[in-house]
Amino acid sequence: MTMKSLLLGAAAGIAVIGAAQAADLPMTKAEPVEYVKVCSEFGPGFFYIPGTDSCLKISGNIRADYTFNTADSHNRAAGTSSRATSQSSFQGRTQLGFDVRTQTDYGLLRSFLLIDAATGNSGAQNWQIGHPIGGSYVYIDKAYIQFGGLTAGYAESFYAFYDNYYGDTFFAPYMGSGMVGTKQLLAYTAQFGGGFSATLSVEDPAGERNGVNTEGGQLTNAGAKTPNIIANVLYDASWGKFQVMGALHQIDVLGDLEGTHSSSKWGFAVGSGLSVNLPVVPGAYIALEANYADGASSFTGVAANQFSPAGAPNAYDADFTLGGRIKTATSYSVTGEAGFNITPQLTAMLFGSIGHYNAPSDVAVGQDGDFTSYVVGGQLNYEIVKGFQIGAEVYYAGTNAHNGTPVFVTDGSTSSELVKDKTNSLVAGLRVKRTF
Repeated sequence: MTMKSLLLGAAAGIAVIGAAQAADLPMTKAEPVEYVKVCSEFGPGFFYIPGTDSCLKISGNIRADYTFNTADSHNRAAGTSSRATSQSSFQGRTQLGFDVRTQTDYGLLRSFLLIDAATGNSGAQNWQIGHPIGGSYVYIDKAYIQFGGLTAGYAESFYAFYDNYYGDTFFAPYMGSGMVGTKQLLAYTAQFGGGFSATLSVEDPAGERNGVNTEGGQLTNAGAKTPNIIANVLYDASWGKFQVMGALHQIDVLGDLEGTHSSSKWGFAVGSGLSVNLPVVPGAYIALEANYADGASSFTGVAANQFSPAGAPNAYDADFTLGGRIKTATSYSVTGEAGFNITPQLTAMLFGSIGHYNAPSDVAVGQDGDFTSYVVGGQLNYEIVKGFQIGAEVYYAGTNAHNGTPVFVTDGSTSSELVKDKTNSLVAGLRVKRTF
């Protein structure tokens, strides 16, 4: 027998033995691979979280903002100078959102989280989200849970109309309900069908407590006892939206200055908003909002002090009067915008806003007086490719104020001589934005 024959025989024997042993081994299947599946139930961008019946959408944007502010301001009473205000401003900002939805036997369960981060040199201009004078700033923009008609968490105030559905200015400030902003709240929305709904919301008053002004300075807010109570009725139709809203706001201060005492009083705000889709031009619409407040200045937007680089006069909820009592201040605002498509990629928008603050007439010496703030401007926005836009905006903003200067008369009493203060600025800016 040759060596070749021996090798072939050995190989054949090993093969037979291996086959016999393999027949005795248990057969196993590979684990199935679970691929990510599209969830079309809630619209584009949602997918099923593997191993669950919940759908997730991850979205966000990155943007770069550049503005130049003429800072052409003057204030005779305060003696401010435009040279004290930064004119050029740069900021980078990103947003990252997570929207998780599950359809249950009791209705839709939704949780939403939006994280913001901003970095850059703001030049102390208020259009900067987060207002970073320098360095970086990371914060929670929204964080809430919805189940059926319930909304709980950190969400946009249910008083707001303009900012919820419009408010698409790049940099320009504006008066209105949007200045209430995002609040800690607990709300219930009832759907009546036919586009009608109504919401009752209790909201954290922090940020809306503008205090009481007096001769020696602003009185200290007492501990928050009652939340802001908000209600709205909304009609949402194919032609647009209409909303009426109201707010109750408690003024509660400590008497920590001579001649003052602790006191509590209720203020209120009422408003309405309207938007109409205009079929005469592609993408055309008009949106308007009006608000009036008595003792609740934040709900008209006048308390934001945002309309001039030198700073608008303070807007309080009330003043401590010469008669030794608290008297509420009133304010109103009107805001609107109109937009349309010039081409499918190029959109245009015009906007304007005005607000007026009226201090009580019998305030003590040295307290701030009335003022009117306004803004008007426009923007162009071009989408080069889907999700990538470059836009430009120009606006003019200013404040005309009458601040009280004490004048003593012969009988020993006091009165206020009105001195007009004026601030104004012209701002132009550019935005580069990628949305995903």
